[in-house]
Amino acid sequence: MARIVTIHQPNYLPWIGLFSKLKQADCLIIGDTYLLGGQSVFNRNKIRISGGWQYLTIPLGHRSEGMKIHEVMTPADKNWQRSHWNTIQNHYLKTDFYNLHQDFFRNIYSQNFQYVWQMNEKIIRYLMNCFNVEIDVVRASDLAVDPHLEKTALMISLLKAAGADVYLSGPSGRQYLQIEQFSQNNIQLKYFDFHHPVYKQRYPGFEPNMSAIDLLFNAGTAAADLIRTSGRICD
Repeated sequence: MARIVTIHQPNYLPWIGLFSKLKQADCLIIGDTYLLGGQSVFNRNKIRISGGWQYLTIPLGHRSEGMKIHEVMTPADKNWQRSHWNTIQNHYLKTDFYNLHQDFFRNIYSQNFQYVWQMNEKIIRYLMNCFNVEIDVVRASDLAVDPHLEKTALMISLLKAAGADVYLSGPSGRQYLQIEQFSQNNIQLKYFDFHHPVYKQRYPGFEPNMSAIDLLFNAGTAAADLIRTSGRICD
């Protein structure tokens, strides 16, 4: 069987599409050696509120731009943790499955993480478990790969180190990947096609592209099936 590997940054409270893509893969490489750019979802994501949605943002400021992700430290002022947890409680307390997961998130927001990736990865692994995503997970920083390689060359080096036969890219990869390099290195290039599921949310109407915690709190055990059926691999 071909080993399908995907690469993704350790984003904060990731959206549903990440887990749907992971469900189609055999291995996730956490891209923690990538450089952090502006307007990144590494430190922010959307949750559902009564008026639509809002971002929960870890306040990093401009000091972190251009840093490697695994070097970005959490802010010294922890008020954002209390604020994020209070906002999550306020808007999800009355969802059907909030009580099943509140202890994990309460604990997360009470911990003193030194680096942002540590918190993000812990949340990602918890959500993977909740969504029945059972794949290998490795960090780019643990692989013997030169992080200064240009983007496609870096990806290929990471993929080789993880034993990939197939790289599963998001659809935007069509615009920036140097496609010929994959065939030259005997790695098939496939793309992930995501169709956003519609599910019951606490508030009237439906807002897509929320953090996956929105699906978790609202759909509970049914979330795993929605994750599994909402995406496919294509050429």
